[in-house]
Amino acid sequence: MYLAPVIDNVLESKKSKLIGNSTYFHIAGTLNRAFKKTVPIKFKYETFLDYSKEDFSVSGLYDMEKNVKYVIINFSKDSKHFKISEVNWREFKFAISQVCQHETIHQNQWQHRHLDGEPVALDFRNLSGDISEEKEYLAEIDEIDAYGHDIAMEIKYCYPNKNPYDILRTINSRKKLWSYNYYKKIFKGDDWSDIKKRLLKKTFLWLPYVTV
Repeated sequence: MYLAPVIDNVLESKKSKLIGNSTYFHIAGTLNRAFKKTVPIKFKYETFLDYSKEDFSVSGLYDMEKNVKYVIINFSKDSKHFKISEVNWREFKFAISQVCQHETIHQNQWQHRHLDGEPVALDFRNLSGDISEEKEYLAEIDEIDAYGHDIAMEIKYCYPNKNPYDILRTINSRKKLWSYNYYKKIFKGDDWSDIKKRLLKKTFLWLPYVTV
């Protein structure tokens, strides 16, 4: 089951409780209560010294052994409050929704796993240096497939008034698509053609379904 509409509807239903200058604890608590019965996800927050009071980011983790999805909202250590306004609500909602969907894809991958000798990662040649942890991580098939969904979401979020397939066709010149540019940065100087081919194919397949 594709849960994007469910996740987005849950977030929209709690918009009035999230808009305002709220504590980190309140934001995480509101999201935990909102998702508890529909799409079980555990929300946490962390703080960082190099974040300003206006900064935030969202990361996630799927614990396959416990079958638990975690979404972590990262805030500034200089404050205990974060202001969600009508202006930044779209950005906040998108960031939360994207990570929720990314980890839900991982959950679905794991629950329907049938290895039978299938590779868990794609190989890449002509390495310019050591195989880093990031390269190994991004070469995993599960990550390629989930990041393809992320990129499809970013295409529709960043270029809402353009044909998404035109954006995909000219993706190498697009600066706003942070997930694709992350791959480009990590594999710069390497032959990552097999990874790129699968990544863009997955993006193409997800484009008709993603919502922002």
